[in-house]
Amino acid sequence: MLNRIINIWRKELMDSTRDRRALRQSIIIPVVIGVFYAVFNPILASSISSRAQDPVSIPTQGVENAGQDFTEMLAQFGITLEPFDGDLEAAISSGEQEAGLIIPEGFSSNIDSEQPTNLVLLMNQTAGGPMGGSFSTERLDLAIKTYNQQVSIARVEKRDLDPALLLPINLDARDLASPEQLAGRFAALMLPILVGVIVVQGGLFIAIDVTAGEKERGTLEALLLTPASDVEVLVGKLAAVFTLSGLPLVLTFLGFWLGSNLLPSSISDGAVLPFSIVIVAVLVGLPLTLFINMILMIVSVRTKAFKDAQSAATPVIFGCMIPGFAAAFVPPTSVIAHIIPIYGAAAVVGDMATSGGVVNAPAILLSVTGSFIGAAIAFVIALRFFNRERLLYSA
Repeated sequence: MLNRIINIWRKELMDSTRDRRALRQSIIIPVVIGVFYAVFNPILASSISSRAQDPVSIPTQGVENAGQDFTEMLAQFGITLEPFDGDLEAAISSGEQEAGLIIPEGFSSNIDSEQPTNLVLLMNQTAGGPMGGSFSTERLDLAIKTYNQQVSIARVEKRDLDPALLLPINLDARDLASPEQLAGRFAALMLPILVGVIVVQGGLFIAIDVTAGEKERGTLEALLLTPASDVEVLVGKLAAVFTLSGLPLVLTFLGFWLGSNLLPSSISDGAVLPFSIVIVAVLVGLPLTLFINMILMIVSVRTKAFKDAQSAATPVIFGCMIPGFAAAFVPPTSVIAHIIPIYGAAAVVGDMATSGGVVNAPAILLSVTGSFIGAAIAFVIALRFFNRERLLYSA
């Protein structure tokens, strides 16, 4: 029995690896996907952060009313007031300008005489498109608050009072995150999603090829004429699918780790992603891959053509991706939730990234157990379809 299973496994591997182009894609694409997921978010965040720190020029009416102290304070935050002639409100409404400032007459004199005064900020959040715009409301707000504090302290000192009266609480903020935890900020979001994507994509085409593909090519009949039993045919094909889908899984997470740790320090802040995350991702991903392989084969064997199987597998693809997204944005609140297939494995990887590589043994054990239970149930269901009559005539 074992020899026949091995022979079927070798036969399916040889058939699948003869297509050199598909083989290269199955090896190269997972690495590219892993690297892309690893570097995309940090680069995007670094770009947004750098844009938030770039100097800002705000079209302003009434620049002459600002006063030197106020102008210098804004300059410390990289904000320059640019005189604007014309209808500022119309320019902002049309999207020609993103924001503008109106400084009323008497602004500086009101501050000097300790009278309240106002600034008018006009904005159009749609100007510049989704990724457009460099104006930071937060930066202007911080600059004005700092200036208010500076003026308040000057007024208190003028009255021979202790400036500390204005600051009863001083917040000493300290970031205790380790370099591994800093590196896991983005990995905690991307890795759970990557688990859901790669486990279904890695085995999709090979699972279809050894079932519906062989039906379409007419080579399945020759296999069924051998002494191999239905169970041996199923196990042999499953072993081939698992072998060829396990490799992309390993390469994807290895690519993610390499991509994360090869980022310039200006982007990654010198943070390093622990290799233990890759090990655990593969550990929980391989049993999950076995479960998903079974599902894909069950779906594919009930079709007669490759394209039909691709269409039939679409719900499976979404069924794997959605739990990955859920694990990224809604982590489990109880360790028992890790037993849920796909969601549990994705959550384990996300937890490790968040904790900086700390291994949660009970969560890993539950995740692996859940995947094996799911694979066992799927195997029993698959046995109903992997008999000679259904393999040849089911649709």
